[in-house]
Amino acid sequence: MSTRERRLDRGRRLARRFLLAIGEELREARIQAALTQRELGAAVGISASEISRIEHGQSPHVAYETLAALGAALGLDIPLRAYPNGDAVRDRAQLELLARLRAILPAVIRHRTEVPLGLPGDRRAWDEVLDGPGWSLPVEAESRPRDVHALNRKLALKCRDACVDRMLLLVADTRHNRHVLRLAAAAFEAAFPIDGRDAMTSLMAGALPTGSAVILV
Repeated sequence: MSTRERRLDRGRRLARRFLLAIGEELREARIQAALTQRELGAAVGISASEISRIEHGQSPHVAYETLAALGAALGLDIPLRAYPNGDAVRDRAQLELLARLRAILPAVIRHRTEVPLGLPGDRRAWDEVLDGPGWSLPVEAESRPRDVHALNRKLALKCRDACVDRMLLLVADTRHNRHVLRLAAAAFEAAFPIDGRDAMTSLMAGALPTGSAVILV
C-alpha cells in the first residue's frame, strides 16, 4: 500500500471520528436546550431525520455550513482548521522531476520512492532514496521552491531526525528556480556545501557524493 493511500485512509478515518464527535456535542447541546430534533431541524431548515443522522455521525457528506448553522442555533461555534501532519503528497511535476533523475543515473543505482523516516508515529517520508554499492542517499524533489528558508528548515529537521548526514535536493532546471537558488545561495551554503555538478559526477560513477548538494534537472 502506498503512502498516498495510507494518507487517504487516515483522512477518511479522521473524518468519521470528527463527525461522530461533533454529532455527540450537538446532541448534548440540543438536549440541554430542551429542543427536539424536529424543532432544531425547523430552525436551520433540515429534517428531523437528518438531525438524527448527524447526531449519530451517520451523515458523511453533511456540509460544513450545515454543521456551523446547527452549532450557531445551539450556541456553539464549530471551527474548521487545517494542521500539518507530515509531508504533502507529491504532485505530477515532482514525479516527473524524479523520473528525469532516474533516466540519467546509471543502472547500478537503485531507486526507492516514498521511503518513511522510520520513526515511530512519524508520517514523514523521503521522496526517494538512492541505493548504490554499499550506500544510500535520500532525495527530496522540489518542482518550484517558494519559501526557501522554510524548505531549508524542513530538510534540516528530516536529516536530523533520520540521523542522515547528507542528502540531495532535486530542483527543476527553470529560469525561475535558478533565480531563486541564486538569491538563496547564502541560506543553502551550509546545508548544501557540495556543488551539484560534482555530486552528479560521483553519482554517475556509482559513488556516494561527499556531502549534500542541490541538483538541477
